[in-house]
Amino acid sequence: MTRPTLIVGDVQGDVDRLIEALEPYPEDEVDTVFLGDFFQGGEPGAGGGAAAAAVAMRRRNARSVLGNHDLFLLVMLERSRGGDQLGAWKTRDGLSIEDLWLSRRGDWADLTAVASSPDLEAWLRALPFLVELEDGTLAQHTDDDRYAEIGDSVAGVNAVVRAWLATRGGAFQALRYTIGRHGFVDHDRLRRYLEHFGVSRVVHGHTPHWGQVPISFHDGLAVGYDGRFSRFWGRAEGEEPGPIGATVAILPPLPLSSEVGGRRVRGAG
Repeated sequence: MTRPTLIVGDVQGDVDRLIEALEPYPEDEVDTVFLGDFFQGGEPGAGGGAAAAAVAMRRRNARSVLGNHDLFLLVMLERSRGGDQLGAWKTRDGLSIEDLWLSRRGDWADLTAVASSPDLEAWLRALPFLVELEDGTLAQHTDDDRYAEIGDSVAGVNAVVRAWLATRGGAFQALRYTIGRHGFVDHDRLRRYLEHFGVSRVVHGHTPHWGQVPISFHDGLAVGYDGRFSRFWGRAEGEEPGPIGATVAILPPLPLSSEVGGRRVRGAG
């Protein structure tokens, strides 16, 4: 029998909550898809991002994609080894790349943990941008269509990204494609993106939502799984993290009605 698919959105360093969230879903009873952003936003100094990535790496029947914070960690790792590809790179506000990383809850303990684990670093560098599931669902990190600029197929995009990450400076090049948000709010833009890759729907993380469960757009053609999972990410005073079920949930069946990308789905007309 086909196992259900468990989608795990942005963990952002909260490894203890991740372990709790996975408990009801034994690894041999589900196929798990992690949508990236293991790093940045955990308990300061705890190395929770590296620990969360290690959980995903070791989990059976699991696949993962890269998020922007994962790529940022790889950028910082190259910088820590004397990489000068970015030179005197500054943000518009004058922040260095290191200052920007720290301002976004970068954790030196994560950097140390990945630097001391060749297997974990190699696993991160081998992760794709896109995973196409058996039902035609496309799993990726962002709710944006810039991945289509990289290639015309899932395999093509992933091949380019894999080549980037095998070279010094490639992590920063890849990072530039994982920043955009809200691209799938526009129905026509979403439809063109699905048709570009010949897929039925897209599931993503990256953009936080305030729902009790993953948030759905356009009759389920796009589903967001970033439910503000980490308990340590900086928020307004008194604001609580979202419920586990807003980020970690079984992928619902694909509703059928009309066609996108050669597959029958609802809400595409």
